[in-house]
Amino acid sequence: MYVIQFNADGTPFGCVMLSGVAENNILEDSEVECTEDQFNNYLSYRRVNGVITLAAVADLVANAQPIQSALVDAACAAAIVSGFTCDALVPGTPYTYPSKLTDQANLSDSVLSSLVPGLATNWTTPFWCADETGTWGYREHTAAQIQAVGVCRKTMITVMISKKITLEAAIAAAATVEAVQAVVWR
Repeated sequence: MYVIQFNADGTPFGCVMLSGVAENNILEDSEVECTEDQFNNYLSYRRVNGVITLAAVADLVANAQPIQSALVDAACAAAIVSGFTCDALVPGTPYTYPSKLTDQANLSDSVLSSLVPGLATNWTTPFWCADETGTWGYREHTAAQIQAVGVCRKTMITVMISKKITLEAAIAAAATVEAVQAVVWR
């Protein structure tokens, strides 16, 4: 027996296949027996007055949009913590910097330290980065260099958030489930 499980508002939250004789399967109030096709496409249906009804396209789009937005949001968050490049150490030569949350906090602390009034002119701070060969190391950065790295990081984050906003607008404007699901982070 195929069963779709519905929320109180009539939207589906799951489906189950029950084995055994149908008379032995007692359904919960939230469950409605369905066909195999309805089971396989359960998100396309709603429960109206206890009856399984094909959902309107607008209803399906409205349900798909927050799911797709969550995928885009997760991809943006992953991109922000995936690292970035900056040529602050050697102009024209990009170095790769980590950007996990701890790395971001460490960079913020280093940039803030570089702004302290009366800083020695030869002040430096070590910071973890990889050269163009991929060799990671704790390399000394001058105040100007670490500030430039901070600007590179901020620029990268701004670009990622702008991309996310653009994709979310496309999701909101989509008129079909297929159009919603076509909006992906690349």
